[in-house]
Amino acid sequence: MTDHNDVLIVGGGLVGASLACAIAPLGLRISVIESIPLENQFQPSFDGRTVAITWSSRQIFDAIGIWKDIAPEAHPIRSIHVSDRGHAGMVRLNCSLIGTNALGYVIPTKNIGQLLVDRLTKSPAIRYLVPANAKRIDMTSDAVLVHCDGIDKPLSTSLLVIADGGRSPLAANIGITKNQKYHAESALVAMIESSWQHNSVAFERFTLEGPIALLPMEKSRFALAWTLPNQAAKFHLDLTDSEFLTRLQDQFGERAGLFKHVGKRKVHPLRRSSIFPPSAQRTVLVGNAAHELHPVAGQGFNLGLQDVAELAEVLTNAIENNKNIGHSSVIDRYAQKRQRQTKRVISFTEGLVKVFGISTPGAGLLRSIGLNALEICPPAKRSLLRRTAGLSGAQPRLARGVPLTAQRSPHE
Repeated sequence: MTDHNDVLIVGGGLVGASLACAIAPLGLRISVIESIPLENQFQPSFDGRTVAITWSSRQIFDAIGIWKDIAPEAHPIRSIHVSDRGHAGMVRLNCSLIGTNALGYVIPTKNIGQLLVDRLTKSPAIRYLVPANAKRIDMTSDAVLVHCDGIDKPLSTSLLVIADGGRSPLAANIGITKNQKYHAESALVAMIESSWQHNSVAFERFTLEGPIALLPMEKSRFALAWTLPNQAAKFHLDLTDSEFLTRLQDQFGERAGLFKHVGKRKVHPLRRSSIFPPSAQRTVLVGNAAHELHPVAGQGFNLGLQDVAELAEVLTNAIENNKNIGHSSVIDRYAQKRQRQTKRVISFTEGLVKVFGISTPGAGLLRSIGLNALEICPPAKRSLLRRTAGLSGAQPRLARGVPLTAQRSPHE
């Protein structure tokens, strides 16, 4: 015997849990499998890091119904100051250009994770199976069978969503391969305290070694993400706090004040991966299971939430039109929509890395000219902000802040 679901989500991290909460109102039988409990120190989705979300991602959380609970721990980014070390070019981007209260928010992942897990465990539409480790997938003509450690019988589903961040071999199990590239850099993250209050300003400082991002937290605290070559990242990890702050101040300058204190430092290797299309028979991949990005533009988790919004939209339309949610026409519709946006975001992110990584003579001058030209051109700044805030082009309901409702029962 099998245990049948309409949607089975493998991975209960930030993206997988958000998807389950998003589609809960659709009248579907939903199960979420997660191998690592929230309270486990090795849970990679809900560790001590922070995440920067765009205005569009805030809309998605609002439509799901959890933004009001996230908001007290969300620190707004109202403007961004971008500069290039050693050169005069700079640009300032403010939320007033796009008519929103903020460009985005900085939030501890642990806070989002706890709220999502609470919603999973309380929703009558969702079964949250943890710890449960999906090991093997079998395909039939009308379902996917997922075999899990710790569960006696296979779980059957009309639609399988892989949202495990690439931790499991499930995608390879069904013939999906990744285009993967390991960067020669790592991200060093820590909390920094400054002598000045930041007034909700975020900073992006490009240096020859790599970009430095400071994201506003409480009053004079920042979440630091410093991209460094792998050996340099390890070197900076081993410095004393005083030595580290001195080096950071030298590279960043004093535009955010004097750095007074640094919290625990961690280093995370960087890689880029993508799958085109992000789907197979009755199966779709979302979040980091489908794509991983360089953190320079802060788009990784936001791209995963756009996956959630688009998949929820496609499933809602399928239900309203009495279509089987695992049918190839439904899967292909989702894959086509995501393929276009994912390629655009990856191209934009990799383009930033290349442009600001060039050290040949004259490159810095050209970057300065470009930044200064952008600074005095509000229409260009507005267009850039709308794209990075997730507001350009046609938006699915959740990204517009509109909750989902099911008009009909799913066709089985």
